[in-house]
Amino acid sequence: MNYQRTIFLYRTMRQMMALMIVLLLIPAAQLDLYAQAPARAAYVELDATQLDQLVAPIALDPDSLVAQVLTAATYPDQVAEADVWLNQNMALPPDQRAAGANAMAWDPAVKGLTEFPSVLDNLAKNNFWASQLGDAYYNQPGDVMNAIQAMRLQAQQSNALVTTAQQRVVVDAGVIDIVPVNPAIVYVPYYNPWSIWGTMFVAYPGFVVLPPPPGIVVGVGLAFAPGILVDFYAGFGWGFAAWAPGWWGGTVFFNHSTYISNSLTVVNHGFFGGHDRGAFEHGGRGVPGGFHAAAHAGVARASAGHSVAAGRSASAGRSSFASRSASAGRAASAGRSSSPARSSSPARAAATNRATSAGRSGSVSRSSFAARSAASGRSASAGRSFAGSSASAGRSSFGGGGASRRR
Repeated sequence: MNYQRTIFLYRTMRQMMALMIVLLLIPAAQLDLYAQAPARAAYVELDATQLDQLVAPIALDPDSLVAQVLTAATYPDQVAEADVWLNQNMALPPDQRAAGANAMAWDPAVKGLTEFPSVLDNLAKNNFWASQLGDAYYNQPGDVMNAIQAMRLQAQQSNALVTTAQQRVVVDAGVIDIVPVNPAIVYVPYYNPWSIWGTMFVAYPGFVVLPPPPGIVVGVGLAFAPGILVDFYAGFGWGFAAWAPGWWGGTVFFNHSTYISNSLTVVNHGFFGGHDRGAFEHGGRGVPGGFHAAAHAGVARASAGHSVAAGRSASAGRSSFASRSASAGRAASAGRSSSPARSSSPARAAATNRATSAGRSGSVSRSSFAARSAASGRSASAGRSFAGSSASAGRSSFGGGGASRRR
């Protein structure tokens, strides 16, 4: 009997010792695992040619849509979630879809893209490209803005980008704006981003070009999807007209304020604009002849920091481009007639007069924003650019609300 008890106690002690050893080894193994896990790679600065290739699918989008896409691309997970949600709710009337999107905890830019289902769908289906675009915009915002302008210049020189019945192409002090002809209707442009510029570069690896949408309208240079009525969603504050790109500084404006993504998924989060390298400030591969950079290295980061410290949105170009505010009031001058659409449009002249008033109130960024978004009656932009960016008539949904912070 004593023998059996001794054996039982011996086995029990062995099991307890083994359990204690396991419990001691688990934390050590976890520490070793975390120590060996590779850290996320640091952001690698892109040159002009790489940036051209990255922005090609959105370069010919209207201005406001560009601003939304750049910001939304810093939230690839939200983009994927919003795309699934939108596809599940396309049968709802537009106002109900808008209210549903507004209730989501997404960034305002992501909510805004639910207004343009094909745009959101393309970002979701090309998630890797969209993530890289978001990283590039967050780290090199000025370079990305200049890349878009450089691509627009080449498209304009080849007559692929012209004023049509759907959109107006306006040259403003060297910057090319694209705005809707009718502020209430936005047409999403459809084009193949890897062929419209000829053989300048190869397609972005893995990028999926979606087929043309139903009801596509072939125009001069570009094709357009059926128009989307944006007035349905104007009351939510994060819709199409609330956004504008700050070409001169590399930032995005949301409701007249500099808007910096608060995404935690972008590389080097917390260092907005820290890798701008002035890739388009000098000639070279990827920079078209005669191109003059609008945004300059370091200005976007300075603007972001200034807006935080001062509690206001600061236009990145306010100190370097004082002449910008003056140009806003010259809508009727011969010097601003470099764009045929600009010199012939009374609406544009009225818009710039409003921008001049804004400039006199002391905010250069507001005058710059007003000059662009008011140019089309505050619609600011139209349509998705890359292939498959076209929005089908039945998918005219809505956009935006958000979790990102305004600085």
